[in-house]
Amino acid sequence: MTGVLRIVSPGVATTVQDAGRFGFAHLGLGSAGFVDRDEVARLNRAVGNEPNAAVIESAGGCVIEVESTMLCAASGWVAPRVLAEGERFEVRPARGRQWAYVALSGGVDGDARLGSLSADSMALLNPVPLETGTRIATKAVTADVPADVVVPSREVSLIRLWPGPQPERLGATVLSQLTSQTWTIRENSRVGVRLGGHALTDLLDGGLASSEPMIVGAIQLPPDGMPIILSRDHPVTGGYPIAAVIEPLDLSAVLGRAYGESVRFTMA
Repeated sequence: MTGVLRIVSPGVATTVQDAGRFGFAHLGLGSAGFVDRDEVARLNRAVGNEPNAAVIESAGGCVIEVESTMLCAASGWVAPRVLAEGERFEVRPARGRQWAYVALSGGVDGDARLGSLSADSMALLNPVPLETGTRIATKAVTADVPADVVVPSREVSLIRLWPGPQPERLGATVLSQLTSQTWTIRENSRVGVRLGGHALTDLLDGGLASSEPMIVGAIQLPPDGMPIILSRDHPVTGGYPIAAVIEPLDLSAVLGRAYGESVRFTMA
């Protein structure tokens, strides 16, 4: 049994995402995938999917109409819902979060590109474009899925950091400056999270150097001393010094925070 949804209005930065595509960095292609993996895992669990089943991701304003009865779970809901033909709902991030998700029983179906349905904003790769009128099918569900609660998110007060790989480009006090103040999310996109606060001043080399491979969660320091955290669609190489790298278990907690929210760091 499959279901069908229709996009009434795509909203902001609305895409289909799964766990991402891997093994193509040497071709200049990153992994992409859901930004907030913890949130997606909770919603997929609520509708009986595997944690990495493809979902709809949006920064808000996406309006969806159900064309055939299906079980859905969305950010901000306390439990999944069985939605009937003709019902509509709007996708909205939870308070303090940048990204909202819709998990569909069976997961989003489509033709994968390089092994993934994930859209990549840097590579302009979009296997399942979501525009007004787009119809989204789900994969077949072979058994009834019991409704479950949407497990509350894990509260993280301090984001753990590991030292970066380029201490020769940083002053001795950069890490202490990074962890001693409260930062504000100034921008948040699928490419990166730009922080606002007191600029880091102890940079031995704040300019561009030879490009090196980059990973999700790397904290770059451009010449203005304002950190940039690389997110899921980050460039695969970069030349700014890397002050630290976020502990993988804390990535969702920081990459998913909304514009204006605060964040503090501690060394792991």
